Amino acid sequence: MIRLATGVPPANPPPDLAALHAQAFPMLARAMIDRAAPYGEEMSAEPGSVLLHSGDREGAFYILLQGYVEVLECEADGALHSLLVHRDGEFTGSLDLFTDRPNAVTVRADTPSRLLRLSRAALQAMILAERPLAEIILRAFILRRIGYLRQRPYGGAILRSAARVGQEDPVMDLAVIGGGPAGLAAAAYAASEGLQTMLVGGSLSCGDGSGLDVLKGFPGTITGLCEGSLLRRAEDQSKRFGAHVLPRRTVSRFDGGCYPYRVWLDDGRMIEARSLIVATGMQESLAGEPAVDANTAWLDGWLDTDDQGYIHTGRAAAGSMQARPYESSQPGVFAVGAARAGSVKHVLASIAEGADAVRVVHRFLDASAH
Repeated sequence: MIRLATGVPPANPPPDLAALHAQAFPMLARAMIDRAAPYGEEMSAEPGSVLLHSGDREGAFYILLQGYVEVLECEADGALHSLLVHRDGEFTGSLDLFTDRPNAVTVRADTPSRLLRLSRAALQAMILAERPLAEIILRAFILRRIGYLRQRPYGGAILRSAARVGQEDPVMDLAVIGGGPAGLAAAAYAASEGLQTMLVGGSLSCGDGSGLDVLKGFPGTITGLCEGSLLRRAEDQSKRFGAHVLPRRTVSRFDGGCYPYRVWLDDGRMIEARSLIVATGMQESLAGEPAVDANTAWLDGWLDTDDQGYIHTGRAAAGSMQARPYESSQPGVFAVGAARAGSVKHVLASIAEGADAVRVVHRFLDASAH
């Protein structure tokens, strides 16, 4: 995510890096900006004007019409340092805009600037109504979070793993099952916040609710973000920031009778994890049946579900005494997105749930460590 120049990628970058850069920091065509205009209001900003404050919960989405705006991060000593500079046609924002998390950065005008400002609600309305814009923006937001992991692994958090630096703990802090919007958001936030994370994608992650067709080539799997060589490169580099990515694998079985929990993959490998996030979405039912079922048969009855396999969470989960949000009847196993009973079956809601559930995972791991 760090980019210190005015949007210009490094000289002679590898083809895959250049492609990722272009998708993470796209310049909107005039026609796209015109489509966004009815959802926002045009404004001017003088040099030094702060558009967003780090730590505030009042977020907004800005499209830069003219000028330059700088994105800054606050260090532990209070000093601000530059992450990147946006220029004409680019836009600010990240997945945080779909959650209730406070702003992670400060955004400040560097020059006299004109911008189109959209509130969180207006951005969500635009995403739902304007499919071409939704594809560009959501793809950029997810890639920005992944890029942030490469540049600042663990986000300054204290690693929970007991393994020494340079060694790998065979037990994951968190296994995220399902590579759709909810699973991607959960894995990205978990890895950046210090959790040794495994993301298992594949066919089980398809179908995370309505609205997913706004992401061309991204109906619920990680492969829509980085196909071919980009996908292989993502797998090769994933361990650098504490997340292991297995986009081509599916889960065949879960054992909730032991701890750490055990999950078996379709290739016979077994994963041990201290916590799980289930984000496997929905599957279409047999022809002639009006309903759809959740992709949770692999759980083999270990979690409390409804008749269609949707996972009960919180107070609705049998045996859940503490009633943590998103937590199933099995302590430390959480459900988000379309697989969760009572969830809103839409891409934006799935992204928000995936990101929000990571905070509950932290609380569970903190409690189980004492």
